Amino acid sequence: MAPSILPGVAFVTGGARGLGNDIAVAFAREGCPSIVIVDILPDEEMEKGRREVEKHNAQCLAIRCDVSKEREVQDAIAQTVAKFGRLDYAANFAGISGPTTMIEAMPVEKFEQCLRVNTTGVWLCTKHQILQMSKQEPQVSKWSSVPQRGAIVNCASVNSILSGVTTAAYTASKHAVVGLTKTAALEARSQHIRVNSLSPGFIWTDMIEKNMNSDNSAAMRQAWESWESRQGRKAFPAEIANATVLLCSHMMSLVNAHNLVCDNGFTVNENGI
Repeated sequence: MAPSILPGVAFVTGGARGLGNDIAVAFAREGCPSIVIVDILPDEEMEKGRREVEKHNAQCLAIRCDVSKEREVQDAIAQTVAKFGRLDYAANFAGISGPTTMIEAMPVEKFEQCLRVNTTGVWLCTKHQILQMSKQEPQVSKWSSVPQRGAIVNCASVNSILSGVTTAAYTASKHAVVGLTKTAALEARSQHIRVNSLSPGFIWTDMIEKNMNSDNSAAMRQAWESWESRQGRKAFPAEIANATVLLCSHMMSLVNAHNLVCDNGFTVNENGI
């Protein structure tokens, strides 16, 4: 059997279901032997997510953690190291969509909640992941002679580049993710830790499909069709998962401080078709 491109321990926030669980499964499918899924969901959802990962012959630890609370992030990383000995790859994908109202009508607590999860949560995870990764011995693989202590991928969005009416909180949070990712990458590179962000386009998830099938979804369907037209086709969670896993691997050893846009050309398409 060929050696895995991911011979270490992966830590995925938002990992119990949806896109986060697809990422955790992708780590397992590509041979990562030890995976931690971090989420705030009920026990049955956490267990379901864990089982999906373990179908691919990986060990999986499920940890309940609110990423906006520093003590819980610290505890989750401590549990990871206690179980598996180290932390090699992190995918910080826990997030919320935030309020969809005009700026002048947006309650301050809704704006702050969105940034607390999407930006502060990513910052706290990145902070404590770097602290752990910097303590451990680097790995060298057959794909790169350059040692790597760790690799982090933070979830941004096409809204880290563009914006839209009623998206102020979400757009601000994702612009901030890209900014802090660049700073973290520069600060951590001397320790052989890479930090990148990934900006998905419009991804056809189970939740989107469910919303489309609701009784009041005509406007949503019309908007989604417009976005997909500009994007060129439907995009699927597995495609984002594959890109995240590759970005963490030693095969991408020189890729650092980069925002990988995964949108089939959506953001560069001025014609909208």
